[in-house]
Amino acid sequence: MRCKNRICRFCTTVVMLGMAELLALSSTCFLPTGMAVSFAAEDKKEPHLIQATSLESDYRGMAGLGLAYTVCLEEEDLRKAFENVLCSSVRIQVSGHYGSGSIYKMKENEIVLVTNRHVLQYWDEDSYVTFFNGRVSTGRVLGVSEEADVGFVSVPVDSFTYEELLLYREIRMEQETYAADVAGGFNIDVEQESGEIETAVPKAGSGLFMVDMASEWKEPVMKNGEVIEPSVFLEDFQAEMLYGKGDAVPGMSGCGVFDGRGYYLGMLSGGTMQSEIAAVPGRIIYEEYKEIIICGPVYKKPAHEDE
Repeated sequence: MRCKNRICRFCTTVVMLGMAELLALSSTCFLPTGMAVSFAAEDKKEPHLIQATSLESDYRGMAGLGLAYTVCLEEEDLRKAFENVLCSSVRIQVSGHYGSGSIYKMKENEIVLVTNRHVLQYWDEDSYVTFFNGRVSTGRVLGVSEEADVGFVSVPVDSFTYEELLLYREIRMEQETYAADVAGGFNIDVEQESGEIETAVPKAGSGLFMVDMASEWKEPVMKNGEVIEPSVFLEDFQAEMLYGKGDAVPGMSGCGVFDGRGYYLGMLSGGTMQSEIAAVPGRIIYEEYKEIIICGPVYKKPAHEDE
């Protein structure tokens, strides 16, 4: 990766800136001899081929199978993609400031959110999360990265109704069909290890959009932009970042950056008055999730808690 040698002061103020269960019943019993014995007609009951399920089983089944993700389009359509990913977007209130975030994982017992590390530096017992439908909930910090501007928050599901939970979706960054899309504007970043996902790296010049829930959560705004460099070292962050064009407003730090089909490309970390944006690439967020959540959390107290 090359280092971008230009003076570009990124504003860190931009930050604070049904699953149906199938039940097959048989009306005949097979004997070891292979003979079939039918029930008498008067004793025969109609089999229930499909058993109605509860909202709880619908949610738990969907979350347990990893199917609670946003819908992604076959063809690019920024407006439709924006509408599809709203259900994964959140606003995070922390100690007099606010930022943004996305639902990273929908689990049976918790919702895992991803946002910027610097958004979480003032997280305390009064902090809370607002979902796209106005639902508010508390949570706890699971861990933050020591190197990337990434952190994760857990929100318990027991304070929600299952009807509400079925409204939410996790972001989707794995690219199931991108093997045939290289010529369509994407490179493939294929992880070699077993069990890894494939993530797409957008080409320079491709379109993107961000979700602005910071201005007003009741009326989220789509902020269009363009990829300048999909991965470049930026001195202000001392890290590889997705560098692009786009208008970010205070409170958008942590919001998702998406392509025209609705796939999650990364997370906004900062911006400038010259309409430049820097985002943590999805690949790095995925690696940090494995390191922090799967391998073990690394969480340091915010500075104010030690005072």
